[in-house]
Amino acid sequence: MEWSEVVSRAPEKPGVYIFKGKKKPTYIGKAKNLRKRLQQHLKLADIDPKEFAILRDSLSLEWIVTRNEFEALVLEVDLIQSHKPRYNVLHKYGGGYPMLLLTDEPYPTVKVVRGTEHRGTLYGPFLQASKAYKVKKLIHKLFKLRTCDPLPERKEPCMDYHLGLCSAPCTKFVSKEEYQLSVEGTKALLSGEVAEVLPRLYEKIEEFSGEMLFEKCAHVRDQIKALENISRGQSVSGLPYSSADLFYRIGRRVGLFLIRGGKLISKEIYDLEREEELEEFLLGYYYSNFVPENILTNFFLSEEVRTWIEGRTKGRVEFSSSIPTELVSLAEENVKENISLEVLEEEFRQKLGIQLPKTIEGFDISHFYGEDIVGSCVVWEKGQMNKRRYRRYKVKSLSGIDDYGALREVLTRRAMRFKEKREPIPDLWLIDGGKGQLNVAVSVRDTFGLPFKVFSLAKEEEILFGDGGELVRLREEPLLYRVFGLIRDEAHRFALSYNRKLRTKRALEDVLSKVKGVGETRKKIIYRNFDNLYEFIRADEERLRKLGLPPSLQQEVKKYLE
Repeated sequence: MEWSEVVSRAPEKPGVYIFKGKKKPTYIGKAKNLRKRLQQHLKLADIDPKEFAILRDSLSLEWIVTRNEFEALVLEVDLIQSHKPRYNVLHKYGGGYPMLLLTDEPYPTVKVVRGTEHRGTLYGPFLQASKAYKVKKLIHKLFKLRTCDPLPERKEPCMDYHLGLCSAPCTKFVSKEEYQLSVEGTKALLSGEVAEVLPRLYEKIEEFSGEMLFEKCAHVRDQIKALENISRGQSVSGLPYSSADLFYRIGRRVGLFLIRGGKLISKEIYDLEREEELEEFLLGYYYSNFVPENILTNFFLSEEVRTWIEGRTKGRVEFSSSIPTELVSLAEENVKENISLEVLEEEFRQKLGIQLPKTIEGFDISHFYGEDIVGSCVVWEKGQMNKRRYRRYKVKSLSGIDDYGALREVLTRRAMRFKEKREPIPDLWLIDGGKGQLNVAVSVRDTFGLPFKVFSLAKEEEILFGDGGELVRLREEPLLYRVFGLIRDEAHRFALSYNRKLRTKRALEDVLSKVKGVGETRKKIIYRNFDNLYEFIRADEERLRKLGLPPSLQQEVKKYLE
């Protein structure tokens, strides 16, 4: 099929387009301008494997014109959920996570349900189904809500009563008032709002104690203990939301954080196939999941998407990009954690036009007003810092402040090790500095004919400069910043620590040269075994004797310092 000919017939109007395979659609999308959007598909097919696969697996193309973008959005979501095309990400999140339903009945119970069309109060969602069933089991154990559904009429209770999982309202073994208190306790457990029910439970203990119903006392005590544990909160609590979902994006990775009762209760991390699928992901999620009172995002949501989400709930939804500081730091830590190499590979390909390096070496120079000039080399391998391959260099060819000269010496010594096959050649060099440092590194690389890319990262503006003229503002590219920023900071730390060590050694040497009884041999022993004077002075006599150093020497150093 000649796709360009078919696409040329598409109208320049809003609507939905459907790529069809042998049995069902392969991909469904919406567009403000159908022809322009479909032309984009054709262009991207040359460079994007997914776009190529859509065209490869499709036999025909249809479209439906709508009056506006919102109608196109609604139609697109419904069609995707009906047909579940292979290449649409939206349907992957449309099944709905399980929730706990506290039923609206004279004797309520809890059920694990999906979707939002149920009579009663919903709690959740639970991003792991096993957790929903564990909480349900805990509720039956703690509060003994009925396990039968529907509620039967019995003369004798079932086995769940004897196992302590049900209070047997079917046989009137529990009063309506007592059962209702258990329901309130269940609500408190699920919402985290325990302040109102705890005093009532304490009163119930007093009542049961007065009636010498000690088994019931023990049962209520367990309820109180569970609720008090809930009231202590988690690491992030006291948030100004009774019900909120936070979506936090870094590149193609999205973190979903659930906030209920002012507490962060759960999280899930998703890796999208493309950044452009972000809104589609949200639509898929809310197609079958509960919509909270607040939706927080660190990215823009179109008016069409907001309107669609609002239509999924009877209540009011507040959208905000203003996220509490404690949530931002927690979200970033979780979303950045364990970023897959596949995700990084696409970031490098899209943003830098290169393959993900297996090995990156980072360099920095450190000195103290031109003295104790040192260089560091740190190594990043397959997503991890490999500290066993770190190297440090004491600059020998110059003195005084000459950062470019010091860098040239360190890189030249490193390059010579490559040529001598004493070190494996990396895929990329990263230099701490700006264009000047970049030019030095490129010069050394070309002199030795080494086959890798060179980048430099300037500290203040966090701009990444490449040997091909690349300029990337890393504050706008958090995934790349995570890699290059980590390497740069580690190179700086390693160089600075070596510089400090040399300075303290030099200070030790200066003092020892002025203390009586310290010859060259003893100086060498002290230099090799103690990093600074403080460590030498604090050493015990046994360690000194093993090194062949008299304790009196330690006293002489102390006197000099006093």
